[in-house]
Amino acid sequence: MPFHYHKRITLIPKLLHVTISRHGWSWSLGGRRAHLTRDSHGRRSAAVRLPGGFSLRRDSRRP
Repeated sequence: MPFHYHKRITLIPKLLHVTISRHGWSWSLGGRRAHLTRDSHGRRSAAVRLPGGFSLRRDSRRP
């Protein structure tokens, strides 16, 4: 049974948090409806939740 570890640290409530895991770190900026995320491996993503259960997500990687 593999063990997983992550710790979420809120820097600014409902706006900015950092997540630390054994594979690296990431930060997220935004709230429930829209947010931007960046991790230690250079991956970036942006997500927007729309009414009716729809969502848009765009992923990209640093060159």
